[in-house]
Amino acid sequence: MSADNTTNISEPEEGWKALLANPYLAGPIKLVLPFIIALAIFAALYLIEPYQQFLVISGLLAAYFVPPAGKESIIPIAIVMGYPWWLVTLAIVLLDVAVSLFVVWNFDLALKIPLIGRLLESGMAAGRNYTDTRPWLRRFSTIGLVFFVFFPLQGTGAMNGAIVGRLLGLEKARVFACVCAGSLASSLIIALGADVILDIYRQDPALGTGILVAIVVAILAAVVGLKLREKRLRERSPR
Repeated sequence: MSADNTTNISEPEEGWKALLANPYLAGPIKLVLPFIIALAIFAALYLIEPYQQFLVISGLLAAYFVPPAGKESIIPIAIVMGYPWWLVTLAIVLLDVAVSLFVVWNFDLALKIPLIGRLLESGMAAGRNYTDTRPWLRRFSTIGLVFFVFFPLQGTGAMNGAIVGRLLGLEKARVFACVCAGSLASSLIIALGADVILDIYRQDPALGTGILVAIVVAILAAVVGLKLREKRLRERSPR
């Protein structure tokens, strides 16, 4: 590679670094870009889906942000309603990208926004409880954060994942990468699993129902076990 080509490649990189280093430009970009990503998702869905189907999937994506809903419920529902698994996965992951970027870049500012600030404070409380009951997480912070976002349990989504990353003292880029990796892995597994179970159910309803019940029982048992373990750890910890 010639020196001229190297110079041409490095110039855009330096331009972006200079742009983000400018506080008068970086602040608005970091604030607005996550919303642009979210709006782009809905705009793309509007263009590729019939209007009624667009309204339905938009409602599901909006419900994704309302507890106790999460990817473990929204993705299977969307697939059962006939949406392609890859489309649902892509939409959910990109929403998590937008949310994690907003929290990572605008955490201090977001705390001052009434509604969003309360959500973040709630996430901080959940994050502290999560890290306090899992002291090993601070030793394996990166992989621990990926697993935190990966496991499809209430309160372990992109927003709380970004908050936990902040509590662990990780760099912003690493927090963002961990949240994206965990979101992509969990969304793919849930979507592909739901798609396979739906195919089995169509061929053999009894077998498909049995597999679904077994999965639900296993998840509930795991959740109860984790809650009991956390309770024991809180009781042992000094007050």
